[in-house]
Amino acid sequence: MSQQRAGDRAPTLVIATAALVTLCLAACTGSITGPGAGSDAAGSPGLAGASGSVTGTGNAAGPSGRGGASFGSGGGTSTGGGSGSTTGSGGTPAQPPPATFGACPAGGGEPGPTPLMKLSTIQYRNTVRDLLASSGVGAVASELVTMLAAVPEDSTVSLRGLDQRVTGDHLKAYFDVAVAAGNGATSSSSRLTALAGGCAATSPLAASCGDAFLTSFGRRAFRRPLTTDEMTSFRDIVMGKSPAAATAAESIRNVVVAMMMSPQFVNHLELDGAPISGRQDYLQLSPYEVASRLSYTFWQTMPDDQLLSAAADGTLATDDGFQGQLDRVFADPRTHDTLWQFWNEWMRFDSFTGFASERPAFQALAAGENLGVAGHDHWGDMVTEIRDLTELYTWTQKGTFLDLMTSKLSVTKSPDLAHLYGVPAWSGKGEYPQLTDGSRTGILQRAALLASSLEQTNPFHRGALIRRAILCDNLPRPDPNSLPPGSLDPPPASEAMTTRQRFAAKVDGNGLCQGCHGTFSNLGYIMESYDALGRYRTEEKVFDEQTGKLLATLPIDTTAVPQVVAGDTRSVSGPAELNQRIIDSGKVEGCLASTYFRYALRREPTADSADACVYDGMRTDLDKPGVGLADVFRRLATETSFRRKKVGAP
Repeated sequence: MSQQRAGDRAPTLVIATAALVTLCLAACTGSITGPGAGSDAAGSPGLAGASGSVTGTGNAAGPSGRGGASFGSGGGTSTGGGSGSTTGSGGTPAQPPPATFGACPAGGGEPGPTPLMKLSTIQYRNTVRDLLASSGVGAVASELVTMLAAVPEDSTVSLRGLDQRVTGDHLKAYFDVAVAAGNGATSSSSRLTALAGGCAATSPLAASCGDAFLTSFGRRAFRRPLTTDEMTSFRDIVMGKSPAAATAAESIRNVVVAMMMSPQFVNHLELDGAPISGRQDYLQLSPYEVASRLSYTFWQTMPDDQLLSAAADGTLATDDGFQGQLDRVFADPRTHDTLWQFWNEWMRFDSFTGFASERPAFQALAAGENLGVAGHDHWGDMVTEIRDLTELYTWTQKGTFLDLMTSKLSVTKSPDLAHLYGVPAWSGKGEYPQLTDGSRTGILQRAALLASSLEQTNPFHRGALIRRAILCDNLPRPDPNSLPPGSLDPPPASEAMTTRQRFAAKVDGNGLCQGCHGTFSNLGYIMESYDALGRYRTEEKVFDEQTGKLLATLPIDTTAVPQVVAGDTRSVSGPAELNQRIIDSGKVEGCLASTYFRYALRREPTADSADACVYDGMRTDLDKPGVGLADVFRRLATETSFRRKKVGAP
């Protein structure tokens, strides 16, 4: 196929522009119109969030506030996930309060309303790649790397999937990706025929050839068969009649662009369910919608051909057929990746901004650790350890949540991280080294949850992470505009005061700060048994920030009243007792179940609905000795409500 002339791109531009207008209208007015909409989709919502207001102070990089750039419980500033250029007030959605599930109603009840959702940025990128690969032109995806990267990231202030904003930057990125995909997929005769069959090499395109392409590509792009109205609309395009006369290659390209710019592609649309008990607001999802729920919940991408076939032949509409597909989907390696992303978002690892290894004081602290040396990635090793530990108890073993919270196994293969722990690196086979010196127990005392950017620890950040993310307690973020000057600055090093003493002095007697800090600071003080690299210690080394000179070695105090449960005035003497207090409270199991619900279903729960039954089931299973972590995560899809949809405002 010869290279395109500039004039040949005009039909594609018209199609893409029309589709962009459709997306804009859908985003702003909540309607779907234009090619491919179909009468059955008329009046349904389009892209969500474009016209909605965005709230939140944007003053926090994440619950842990990793990065050390600022002092308050939130820590740092956060860039908005929409256009990537907005910070501060209105730049990111507000962190919602902990989910309230209420009580499971008798008989199970109905699920909370499912809002219209765009594909998350992760889902959109995965779907584009998988659509092209399953359509025979997977190589095109490698040509879209830059354009896919330009799709705005979802906000990390809360779970990424809860960010439903759509901005002009999203629309531009969707436009650029669609046009590039259409051009790339038809840029040579071999690609064209791989995409649309050998008949596509003949121009004008035969009607049977065009229909076959629309049927196969449309089913994958829309995750269901095209409706009669959609086939009619797209048939004019594929036959080169709309928007202008076009060759076979140009027509195929135009269809690719139009479909990838359609609201049906960039959104999760659930419009075909059957009314339950005659109710239009309570629907049994269609088999194709169930296929999409399964794939996007566990794979973060479109259904594969097996799921689509199971939807087409009706087996997915049966309990046995659904269970068979659930087993297959859950066992797929893509589910491993999705569950790891859950741990990553829950623990807020993306908020870490890196070690300040250029600072003399930090270099003194890290002496002998190869930190900042080429070829050594301490932070990467720390995060990898968490993934390896969670996968050990989820996939390799039938581990329980209690196993994860009490594990003394060192699973790291990194000599650098093993050196920090004082154990040998695991060889990759045989028994794991044991952390038997009492220095750390369970997942919460691993370096990735303890490390700080600076040479000094930040007990406020550590305490806020535990209180907000691990226990799911409501901890409002301070408005930096209401704080006295310097409030967010960490206190300077002092050879006469430990970090705990300096941080405590920062808020003591300050009525504006003390009330809130009293709920989480003690949690951070107890974790002072670990330095800024996550190494266990009984003494704190104080370094001159400018020269790195050791100024003092001070004894640390890790005794405090954590109040894991409000009103519990018992003290603990260190991290081991705190970990046990957290386990005894049962709150972390509830927090995991609540967070996973919101992560997997990408919505907030509705109190006293079937959502409470889902939560109760997961929460109870996390406490059962014989129930593995994998069983807990899989359970969400076995609930009746997973295959149903409630329509209405949340």
